[in-house]
Amino acid sequence: IGLDWINKLSIPGFQSVYFVNIMLSPVTLGWIGRLAASLLAIIGTTRYGVGLYAWRSAEGLEKPKYTVIQKLSDGVELRKYESYLIAETSVPKDGLSEAGSNGFRTCAGYIFGKNKPQEKMAMTAPVRVSGSSSSENKKPLSTFARIFGGAETKTKVSFVIGSKYSLSSAPRPLDDKVSVKQVPSHYLAATKFSGPPPSDKRIQKERTRIDSALKEANLKPKSGEETFVYGYHDPFITPNLLRKNEVGVLVEK
Repeated sequence: IGLDWINKLSIPGFQSVYFVNIMLSPVTLGWIGRLAASLLAIIGTTRYGVGLYAWRSAEGLEKPKYTVIQKLSDGVELRKYESYLIAETSVPKDGLSEAGSNGFRTCAGYIFGKNKPQEKMAMTAPVRVSGSSSSENKKPLSTFARIFGGAETKTKVSFVIGSKYSLSSAPRPLDDKVSVKQVPSHYLAATKFSGPPPSDKRIQKERTRIDSALKEANLKPKSGEETFVYGYHDPFITPNLLRKNEVGVLVEK
């Protein structure tokens, strides 16, 4: 039997009630639920696939060369790094996320062509965030300031520059906030862990682990307040389970 007779009824609201009843029927609700589940599954699969591709791409990026020379307690590694170049900027922000994102954009501009001769350079890893203490600063410090240096000290964000360049051949930055520097060979005590970009609290926890391991091994940090945070993957696309983070401290050797 056709449904044309419904349109001929003059009962106010009958047609809309009939439509609502159809939409709320178990069969219709089940169909909508299956459709929504299918769409979510497609979105999730696509998201994970794109994230996995981003992770694989990052894994293939050039990184500074180092050798693990000693395994310390609590998963801390003592590494010896070879010298490498960085493009560095300073950001006057009291907070890792804001400082890191602002500094990232500035350094990325240099890598992607804001240089002379407007050369698009190959991406590398990791993105480095660090800070130095101010011995003259006597004011109470926030968690971030204690980890990354005094409140009067700017946070440093830097990109590694590919090994095909030297200090003299690297493109010259057009932004005066970016400088190209040679990082000398050095020893670094580091921890590594997966997850999103670490919070200040997590960084402090990793720094405490490193300090305890160094003390147990009769080693000393080269700079008492300076802490390095290395991020090897993007913070948005790569799944947190696959993201690699490191916290490090320079060591006297």
